[in-house]
Amino acid sequence: MKNYDITKTKLIIWDLDDTFWKGSLEEGNVIFELETINFIQELTTKGIMNSICSKNDFQKVKEKFVNSGFKNIWDLFVFPSINFSPKGERIKGIVSEMNLREENVIFIDDNISNLNEAMFYCPKIMTATPDNIKKMSEELYLVNDYDFEYTRLKQYKLLEEKVKEKSKSFSNEEFLRSSGIKICIKTDCLNNIDRIKKLILRTNQLNFTKFRDEDLEKTIRNNNAAYVIAEDKFGNYGICGFYVTDIVTGKLIHFLFSCRVMNMGIEQFVYSYLGKPDIEIKGEVASELSGNVDWVELVEELEVKTKETPKNNNINILFKGPCDLYSTLSYIDSDCNIDTEFPYWNKQLVYILAHTHTAFIEQTHKFSQEKLNQISNRFPFPNKDEFKTKFFDTKYNIIFLSLLTVTHSGLYINKNDGSYVVFGYADCDITDESNWEKILSPLPEEAKAPNLLMLKDFKKDYIFAGNPPVKTVIENLEYIRNNLNPSAKLVLILGSEIPTEKVQDGYANMAERHKILNSAVREFAKQKDVRIIELSDFIKSDEDYTTCINHFSRKVYSELAQEIVNVSNEILGKEYLNIREKIIL
Repeated sequence: MKNYDITKTKLIIWDLDDTFWKGSLEEGNVIFELETINFIQELTTKGIMNSICSKNDFQKVKEKFVNSGFKNIWDLFVFPSINFSPKGERIKGIVSEMNLREENVIFIDDNISNLNEAMFYCPKIMTATPDNIKKMSEELYLVNDYDFEYTRLKQYKLLEEKVKEKSKSFSNEEFLRSSGIKICIKTDCLNNIDRIKKLILRTNQLNFTKFRDEDLEKTIRNNNAAYVIAEDKFGNYGICGFYVTDIVTGKLIHFLFSCRVMNMGIEQFVYSYLGKPDIEIKGEVASELSGNVDWVELVEELEVKTKETPKNNNINILFKGPCDLYSTLSYIDSDCNIDTEFPYWNKQLVYILAHTHTAFIEQTHKFSQEKLNQISNRFPFPNKDEFKTKFFDTKYNIIFLSLLTVTHSGLYINKNDGSYVVFGYADCDITDESNWEKILSPLPEEAKAPNLLMLKDFKKDYIFAGNPPVKTVIENLEYIRNNLNPSAKLVLILGSEIPTEKVQDGYANMAERHKILNSAVREFAKQKDVRIIELSDFIKSDEDYTTCINHFSRKVYSELAQEIVNVSNEILGKEYLNIREKIIL
């Protein structure tokens, strides 16, 4: 009978002999299985941690991993318990030290007696035998979560160090006071909405309201929302808390914290900082909000995540474009410096997207800052942040530029000076008066008249560049290529020409629009020694699209990542990029 559910799992605790590997270490006949090695890597990529509970000698086990060429796998385990004492209490200790719930843990062992002992000490723990490992691996695709930067592993490594240090202290409070706990409370939640959504999804023990928000963005916009970053002397915990208070009543709608910071006093500190507002606590919570926590320091600024070690070479690559490249980079590791320019929410909560358009890239180089300010001040769009870029920095060896924006966004050219603005979708020309009723219809009545005046003023100054704006884009690319560092290689990513039934606003007939633009871009690329990557090459069926023709399945992103790695390494003559450990799609 199956006694585990991989979709509910946050930790797997492994026996070693005749479970993780074939044979017994004491008998000296141990064979590592590649499938199990790959499974450990895949679990970590999915954010599921791995620990060990084995009756063996700790140093001999570690040496076996290292001497067999698997130190990288040894480093993926957290809180390993390797000695000759009974396993039940040790397993309970691992679960407790990691601040996890028993029902989110699987213990795998070939000895039924050990499994029963584990269930005696942890009645809700899930169990499995080595025969279940293959099936478990096959079911991992059901876990729709990814942690490509191993953020959770890093956090549990920090927690492991804390537990070791804590054991040396006389009391828990003394340990906490010596830890140098700092938090930062920030309100730009929409900038980090994906991280906050994951935090809500994964947090249960310290989720006081248990509110699974179906429209989180709306809740954030209409109320007082903030997230919490934490740090202590052991390291940075990233975004580890989130709350929303009702703008009218002051009652807490969301109030939750990651189990990574459990027992640090952070939730009590924040609750007191907010003035102990009304809160309806739902279900079981592993913490009380009472008490006086005075060992936490509130600071103005902390890093959102732990800093990465800088790369020690002079190879630089820039990735610029919409969300296609953002998703693709999750699959890539590098031994060089990578910069990115993707869409984002700025401090004024304006979504900055137009900067990925070829026209905007051109004019950031072509016009003075004074001229750019004039462009951004004339109408509510573009925002001044659209003109921030490092695109023409001479340090770049390769620049990857996705052209998906240019077939989707509406581009307009100033009749007087040739400057550009981007607004709305390419399939809705806002200088065409027949579209004005459609454009104004969603607005409240009091806003329609002033916006109609704005549209009239806009029509006086601007003309529509076309759908798609082929001539303008080619002119943009000519200017870009001529003004880049001559030694820099430009690689363009072209939209898919394979139609899909999945359509969102602004994406109708995109396959045909891509065909028209792509044909002209290919001719340009031949003349200017520019490389091309075709997204059409990775589309095998309609399942390769998600919501529309510009949004893809994980399989497509992974194949695009592989092509980016191949192209980069070919251009650079050395393997500076590589694909991360094997990923289950």
